[in-house]
Amino acid sequence: MDDAKSLSSFTATEYDKDELVPPQWLNNGFLERVLQPQNSGEICQITNIEIQPATKKGEHYASVMFRVKVTFTLSGDCDATQCQQTKSFIVKALPELAGEKQRLLENSKLFETEIGIYNDVLPKLVEKLRLAGECIRFGADCLHHALMPNKVLVFDDLRQLGYEIVRNRALTLSEIKAGYLKLAKWHAASYKLANEQPKSFETFADSFMTLPYVVNSSFISGGIKNFINMLDTVSSLTMYKRYFQPLQSDWATKCRATYTEYFSNRQPQTWYGICHGDLLANNLMFRHDSLTGELEDVLLVDYQLAYMGPLVNDLIYSYFMLYTPEQRASNHDELFEYYFRHFVQTLQLLGCQTEMLTLESFQQQLKRQRVLALFLLVSFLPIRYALRAGLIDRDHLMATDEERRDLYYDKNYIAELHTILPMYLQFGYLQ
Repeated sequence: MDDAKSLSSFTATEYDKDELVPPQWLNNGFLERVLQPQNSGEICQITNIEIQPATKKGEHYASVMFRVKVTFTLSGDCDATQCQQTKSFIVKALPELAGEKQRLLENSKLFETEIGIYNDVLPKLVEKLRLAGECIRFGADCLHHALMPNKVLVFDDLRQLGYEIVRNRALTLSEIKAGYLKLAKWHAASYKLANEQPKSFETFADSFMTLPYVVNSSFISGGIKNFINMLDTVSSLTMYKRYFQPLQSDWATKCRATYTEYFSNRQPQTWYGICHGDLLANNLMFRHDSLTGELEDVLLVDYQLAYMGPLVNDLIYSYFMLYTPEQRASNHDELFEYYFRHFVQTLQLLGCQTEMLTLESFQQQLKRQRVLALFLLVSFLPIRYALRAGLIDRDHLMATDEERRDLYYDKNYIAELHTILPMYLQFGYLQ
């Protein structure tokens, strides 16, 4: 049969434009190598391929993703017609279409990081928890990966197992808690491994803050400049300008240090492990009971931005990228304490001494990473508001400073600053 290539029924209004045409290498030959049982002697013959974008427009950024449904037979089958099999995969690859996304990923190690998480980290975390009596699944099964001639990963299709991302609404508190429960177990197992085998995670030094495109752009320094200029125009916020102006000096270096700390400036009494690095709603997939609608499980997906660092970074990131404004105002203590309780409980399950792991020490670590909180407040939160309002799309996240300037005057963003900035002043984050 001819390799399936046409995605003409899908439009750029519904899907990312770089996922409307699959790459030439995504063909029978590639999929046969994915499907071929190793050392079985059987030969895979594909009879049909259906390819479509794996996600809706704007649901992910640092790759292109395709859902591939393959019908095939193996030569050892008794009857080719009766023994036909159909499998659905997710193929994740480096974008080929020139543009902002490709420039962001150029010379990055995002695919190397994700492959390393699947090969070297997840099996150890799962085994550590299994030996303690906890059977757990963190994400999809990785069926194939390569860096040459193309950077690509192939996963089982979690939708076939009943998992979906939440669309067209915010996450509920129950869903965030379910995500935090899974994250707490991930963190606890990686914390224990990092203490027992310090060299296990030395290859995970790269992060969002070390992406060449981010390092060489003004995204970080321009963000605080735009923020301070906005404070000048809002009389009720002008008082905070004096706290942010002194931060401008070496701001990018200070922000980068919050990610690279484990390797460049390790601190005592700090909980280090593998951070997910991008804990937002689109990277959580939920499975609900088909009859009752009851939440059964949640998986963490997309490990391209994972890195070795202070575990509280994931909590700070999720505060801005996972919560609604109302949840940030009213529920952050409840949610953080829920995570902390299950982090400690999992460590106890793993046989760790937890007397020194107090809620107070957790809160102190959150405060010590206040530069990260302020970076997310001044650089990521206005972008999140703009995405929700449809003012920009994910293909243009790393726009110029001038293009991002208007985002700081969003009335909803400014309204929330009237809640967050007084709180941060009270917490001592602005000192």
